[in-house]
Amino acid sequence: MTLVRTRRTRRALHVVAAGVLGAAVLSACGSSSSDSASGPEAGSGSGSGSGSQVYTIPQQIGVPPYSFLDESGKLVGLLPDLSTALGEEMGVTVKNEQASFENSLLGLQRGTYAWVPGADVTAERLKKFDFATTLVESYGFRVKADGITIGDSLDDLCGLSVAVTAGSSPVSTLTDQSGKCEAAGKKPIDVQTFADQATADLAVKSGRADTSTATASGLGYQTRTEPGVWKITGPTYQAIDIGFASMKGDGMAAKLQQATEALIKNGGYAKILARYGTENMAITTSVINPEPNA
Repeated sequence: MTLVRTRRTRRALHVVAAGVLGAAVLSACGSSSSDSASGPEAGSGSGSGSGSQVYTIPQQIGVPPYSFLDESGKLVGLLPDLSTALGEEMGVTVKNEQASFENSLLGLQRGTYAWVPGADVTAERLKKFDFATTLVESYGFRVKADGITIGDSLDDLCGLSVAVTAGSSPVSTLTDQSGKCEAAGKKPIDVQTFADQATADLAVKSGRADTSTATASGLGYQTRTEPGVWKITGPTYQAIDIGFASMKGDGMAAKLQQATEALIKNGGYAKILARYGTENMAITTSVINPEPNA
């Protein structure tokens, strides 16, 4: 798919990412145990994952596919799995613990946590924290499994009906695109707003709308958990970099970046993303402190 990245849409996505991803994923609480350690000095970096040092990492629950409890009550998800795998590459043991949003970055500053996973990179956060990018979040489209195939450009939405959550950033993007369609002599986009994602998806299932739009992570996860129901198609737009945050200047970002690169090269990264149907969130290389998208 073609990734459509504009300054305006990046700014719009940050509002969503800060309110949804940040509130859902950036979380931390509690204190470290006596055998736990935080900071870049822990671990040998051997990639064995069997070192005596333990990094405690905060993970929010109830936000699949990022982090949630499975049917047996075990903490699972994209971010716990990535955190554990990066720890193995760094030669340390990772202890993923349930945490709350309010104390996540505060816990990082207190030294309770080695890093905070799933943090969107913003100019404000870059003042206090270093980031090693691990994912890219964005919006995309899904149709019924036997539905239409949409091209990779936003122009391919002209004449289609799109179901979207009311008040979300894609509303303005799709409205603007509809105007561009008309200016080009094409049919406008029928932007249909709904109270939540579930009702927007129901509109597609019932035939009221051609397609619905949602975050890339949500698209992939729902397609994986509802096999045969959905098909991902169309352009990907409104991208924002997501990284693992560490304290500024402590050297952890470099270790995370190196571990992420190793995980990408050995195929472990792709396997973890595939496990949760989030392949469209993949990056090809990890970057330290990229220019914020918003």
